[in-house]
Amino acid sequence: MGDITLKEFISYFETEFNLEVSMLSQGVSILFSFFANKKKVEERMTIPMSKIVTSITNKEFPPNQLFLVLEVMANDVDTDDEVDLPYVKFRFR
Repeated sequence: MGDITLKEFISYFETEFNLEVSMLSQGVSILFSFFANKKKVEERMTIPMSKIVTSITNKEFPPNQLFLVLEVMANDVDTDDEVDLPYVKFRFR
């Protein structure tokens, strides 16, 4: 997959698992949330995941870092029930 955009990441959960992502974070940094400023969310949708993390944290990744560990909060699209998910190990390189 590679370093996909935020929109592609969220769409993957919807198409593959029938889940609507309500919040996405990396460490203490919130990358996406349903209650965030709509304009800011729209801007981030077309940005690759690693670029969003570096812009929020103001830290560059070491050259040997291949993965991001992300926490995903999501609801089942059909029932709107919150689903417990494990951390997601996302390979961006």
